[in-house]
Amino acid sequence: MLLETHVLQDTDPDLPDLLGDGFEVVGESWGAELALDGGAASSAALDRLRGFVETARGAGLEIRELDARDAAAIEALDAESWADVPTTPATVHAPVTAADVRDWSSRGRRAFGALDGDRLVGLCVGSAGDNDFVVVAPDHRGRGIGVAVVAAWMLGAIEAGERTFSAGGASQNARSLAMIRAVGFRVTERWLSLQRP
Repeated sequence: MLLETHVLQDTDPDLPDLLGDGFEVVGESWGAELALDGGAASSAALDRLRGFVETARGAGLEIRELDARDAAAIEALDAESWADVPTTPATVHAPVTAADVRDWSSRGRRAFGALDGDRLVGLCVGSAGDNDFVVVAPDHRGRGIGVAVVAAWMLGAIEAGERTFSAGGASQNARSLAMIRAVGFRVTERWLSLQRP
């Protein structure tokens, strides 16, 4: 049976009517932004981003841009990492395949990763200034790898001319939200997924 689902911002004027009509909130998501205007705050943000990358490198990790040669490792890390990541009707992650990875560059997607020896343990993927997703191997979480790969991706995008960035995720994923805030993003919107029970 298909459920009727509505995804709308928490400020949407239709929200009270839907709740009054028997819909329930079954998921919450957030959207965040970061803008670099070239002033002193932007300079401090760049220093912070470089610091995240250098801290990871100082801990023995290799931080670099990934490409089609890394497709199998990206597919494996994605499969390993998403089992415990919460999803909502508005924040669903489709499993990444090696074929997807080989097509990324033609669609403007760039990936930056963290390698512990030969093993890929962290990944950030995005298009222009839009962060698509971040994954970290479960046994490597809590080591600053997420912020390092996000920072590396952002520095690559800045070098390519980007100055505004966006990200989003499920509110239940506290790690993701903390990581985005640590990098400097500001949560600007909240989305609710509603279904009738």
